[in-house]
Amino acid sequence: MTFLLALQLTGLSASASTDLLQEGGTTDPIASALANADQSERRFHEHVVLLAHPALEGRLPGDEGSQIAEQVIARTFNQLGLQPAFEQDSHFQAFTFKQGGRFNSRDEARIVEGRNVGAVLPGQGQLAVQWIIVGAHHDHLGRGAFGSRRGAGMIHEGADDNASGTAAVLLAAELVTTALASAELQGVPRRTILFVTFSGEESGLNGSAHLADNLPMPIESVSLMINVDMIGRIQDRSVSANGTGTGSTLGKLLDQAVKEDSLTVLRPSGLTSRSDHAEFYRRGVPVLFFTESIFPDEYHTPDDESWRINVRDGAAASDLIAQVALLAAVTPEAPVHQKIEGFETGDGGPSLSDMKVRFGIKPGNYGDVLPGIAVAGVSPDTSAEDAGILKGDRLLAWNGTPIEGIREWMMMMTAHEPGDVVTVTLLRADAELDIPVMLRPRTE
Repeated sequence: MTFLLALQLTGLSASASTDLLQEGGTTDPIASALANADQSERRFHEHVVLLAHPALEGRLPGDEGSQIAEQVIARTFNQLGLQPAFEQDSHFQAFTFKQGGRFNSRDEARIVEGRNVGAVLPGQGQLAVQWIIVGAHHDHLGRGAFGSRRGAGMIHEGADDNASGTAAVLLAAELVTTALASAELQGVPRRTILFVTFSGEESGLNGSAHLADNLPMPIESVSLMINVDMIGRIQDRSVSANGTGTGSTLGKLLDQAVKEDSLTVLRPSGLTSRSDHAEFYRRGVPVLFFTESIFPDEYHTPDDESWRINVRDGAAASDLIAQVALLAAVTPEAPVHQKIEGFETGDGGPSLSDMKVRFGIKPGNYGDVLPGIAVAGVSPDTSAEDAGILKGDRLLAWNGTPIEGIREWMMMMTAHEPGDVVTVTLLRADAELDIPVMLRPRTE
């Protein structure tokens, strides 16, 4: 699907598509980045810019912007010749869920209808009854009534989280479809592939949980689930591939997929439970979770915009994901599910939408396996800067409790109010320091 066709589908004009590129004086960097872009890079860019366009108002489930995004995704699948995945020959799988946030004066959640969007590339031969799922969530925070690190009111466009992951699924679907239509793969047995994007992830993995319980195939026939969440801000040409230990052959599969000029692929030993692969891992499916290795400071703020996207490496990650899916489709041996240490089970406690404070660092270790959080940067006029925390420090403990990882640390912050003082233990130049930090409100 061309970008112009997508714009026509959403009712946006071609000139409107450039508005985002011109905000904040960012036209020149984008034009420069795209000047020598190949077709995949341009396609990735088009998908992200459209899905994160401010006219879609942050793709909040139940709102018109999210419905437009879902129509665009379905239209893209249809243009690729993929079959509708769900009942009554539909690309859409509707479900209802509770969406948290400050939607009224009583601070109550609301019940909304979300829609997963899915399409099938049929397999062939004796492997056709086995399935691979390639997915990403397409929803975001709307105007930040919940989940925002800065507060409600402004549009949260969600370019990195997760227009980038959705764009990767759409581009991977195109690349895999093209590859499997080639003469050398004609007649080769292959697994069936479900490409799917989820709604309701930001409110608690609602879409992936619904799909896992209402699959169009027996879950025992799913050989692998690949999840893509935030690959638009890749730094140092490094992408994190989590979950290789969940399947007996996944490490070897990833080795085969990585090209000489590809991204550096980091392989953490743990696995977060806070993205859409978790619902499948819990049900005995091997999973791979692709994400960027350095956590951007613009996460869950209105500043997560398309002009910040690393188009080259986002497209490269999409190509890597397509290669993994392609190899998983044609390799006779299926990965066998394995339990791994370091999977967060979740306890039904607070969610990130409950966070009232902002710390002010850019974590830099989604891909390493050391304990704590590497500080890749400190934002100005924040709690971290006030306390003297520096780039290169590593946060080790929070009020004496070891920090296992980024998500665990963020959950610790949900227990605090603005003005609370916490003791942060950090490593600096081989010395451990205890530093008091007064937490500022996230709306500052």
